[in-house]
Amino acid sequence: MQPGTRETTFDQKLVPVFLHEDPWNLLRLYHVYRLTLAGALLVALVMEHGQVRLGEYQPEMFQWLTGTYLFIAVLSNLSSYFQWPDLSVQTVFFVLLDIAILLGLIYSSGGIEGGFGILLLIPILIPYLGNPGHVSLMLAALTGMTLVAMQIWLQSKGVAEQVSVMHGGLIALFIMLVSWASNRWIRKASAMASLAQRRGIDLANMSQLNQSILDRLESGILVVEGSGAIRHMNQAAWDMLGQPGNWRSKPLQQFAPELDQHLQHWLHKVSPRLASFDIRHQGTTEVRARFSQLGTQARRATMINLEDTTEQREKLQSVKLASLGQLTASIAHEIRNPLGAISHAAQLLTESQNMDKADTRLLQIIQSNARRMNLTIESVLNLSRKKTPNRERLALKLWLHEFRKDFILQNKLREEQVSLFIEPADTVIEFDPAHLHQIIWNLCRNALKYAHDDPRKLQLDIQGGNPTHTRDIMLNIIDNGRGMTEAQRQRLFEPFFTTSTQGTGLGLFMSRELCLSNGASLEYVALPSGGSCFRIVFSRNR
Repeated sequence: MQPGTRETTFDQKLVPVFLHEDPWNLLRLYHVYRLTLAGALLVALVMEHGQVRLGEYQPEMFQWLTGTYLFIAVLSNLSSYFQWPDLSVQTVFFVLLDIAILLGLIYSSGGIEGGFGILLLIPILIPYLGNPGHVSLMLAALTGMTLVAMQIWLQSKGVAEQVSVMHGGLIALFIMLVSWASNRWIRKASAMASLAQRRGIDLANMSQLNQSILDRLESGILVVEGSGAIRHMNQAAWDMLGQPGNWRSKPLQQFAPELDQHLQHWLHKVSPRLASFDIRHQGTTEVRARFSQLGTQARRATMINLEDTTEQREKLQSVKLASLGQLTASIAHEIRNPLGAISHAAQLLTESQNMDKADTRLLQIIQSNARRMNLTIESVLNLSRKKTPNRERLALKLWLHEFRKDFILQNKLREEQVSLFIEPADTVIEFDPAHLHQIIWNLCRNALKYAHDDPRKLQLDIQGGNPTHTRDIMLNIIDNGRGMTEAQRQRLFEPFFTTSTQGTGLGLFMSRELCLSNGASLEYVALPSGGSCFRIVFSRNR
């Protein structure tokens, strides 16, 4: 559409109602005015004491017209209440009756000296509410000419003075000028009202379109008021925050305390500059939050863009495992073949009859370290080969129940030493079952080996479920052991780091890598009461 097209449309067809949503309300207001005027005339007739003479020329006609006017006023109010007949018919019909009755009242009072001439201005302007245009101007012109002609007639009868004809002409001219000015002003005002209405519709449509686009974005969008209340949340943000119910106008702290903490820091220390923070929502979902200011400093709001880092983490993990696979493939031939030769030579030496105790001890050291080196290579190879997990939907509580029985049986533990609690009981995850078994078995075996010197003192708790206001599922493996020092926690998941001379230092590293390759995460949580807690966070499907 070319510029100016809408303006042409407004000139061709103006909005029929001036600056009002319901034209019936304006018409009812005019009917109330008519009823008030008719009542005032009737009261003036009843209370007349001679100071003011109404209907001096034709008193009976004045009384009859006043009564008729009161009846029409009551009838018009009822018609507008029931909205019958339609608006245009009522406007034209009752306005014509008003002009005719007012002219009759002026005539019966002996001309404009009675002071009723100015009352003609109100019914002359009423048609502009329904149809501003030449019809209204024509009605004003006919009314003015009729008023002048009536004054001339009364003068010829000797009822009115000659100067009254001039006064009638001035009133008629005033009515014409007001009608003409009103016509121009109302047409412009109606055009502006129509333009504003169309602009309002355009803005509403644009707002709806913007909201629809925001709701379909993969990144989460939150708009938070200066008071901390949530104004808007799109579908992605709603899902990241655990699908909270009844969130509108509620404080952000109620649903995302970690996010609210970073928001307050940004408001007081960084705003209005843009800033991003990596946040673990409710200790589970990893998101990156970017804060930006909306509005002025006095009435500001904050837009928070939430990005789920799970997919990015999985891509990095795939690249890392691919690189690891290339590395292990290259070292397998270069290390395992010489290592195999060393092990074979040591095996042949043990069969010699001339070996003393010192030589035998040295051979044992060679064989032990060769086996350890071979185990390390096997572990790295197994990790690189499992870069494409075969995820399945697993009922977590049922799967862990079978795992618990197997673990207790193979390690000869008592039933009460390993507890299991999952809430809700129907929690379902997507994970490679072989990977999950390897991860949890490794964590439980570490607790069995390192928590206590006596395995009979071990108490192992497996707890999991879906925390409030988060979409992800959490699984904790908790033991009652001695825990870990700060220095150990810093290097816990580093490859080849171990506190035992028997281990390879790859168990926890491999467990974390397997979690990452399945879209989950593994972390250590320090417990104030002692012991260790390894937490697996399973990300739900997006």
